[in-house]
Amino acid sequence: MKKKILCMAMILALLLTAAVSAYAETEIQPRDTDMVTFVTTRTGRTTANVTVSVSFSQVVDRYSVVVYLQKKENGEWVNDWQNEEYVFFNNGSQKDTFLFANTYTHLSEGVIYRIKCVSKDYIGDSTYIFTSYSNQF
Repeated sequence: MKKKILCMAMILALLLTAAVSAYAETEIQPRDTDMVTFVTTRTGRTTANVTVSVSFSQVVDRYSVVVYLQKKENGEWVNDWQNEEYVFFNNGSQKDTFLFANTYTHLSEGVIYRIKCVSKDYIGDSTYIFTSYSNQF
């Protein structure tokens, strides 16, 4: 009985030590882009409203967010170079969020689109890059 209790106590101590170590390691490391949220609405045959919200898990020293309009062509996603609004970018500093909104016009009828967002942020000497995609519209 004593061995069983001792074994259980050792297992519990090891589990708690591992959990505390994992928590400490997570807290020490700087974090990058935490979440990207897309809201896309096709408002007409050739127009769509798009909102992109980039949240950083902490205030970053600097960031660069690039938003690409992509279309599906021959089963592949490609940047829509023909649309003059195919790319937007924003650079900033000392922020924990970035919000982008645009109404895309001159979309091709019958073509499927999506948004590609590349978020690059800097914390101290570290650089983090996060790429995400909206649902198709």
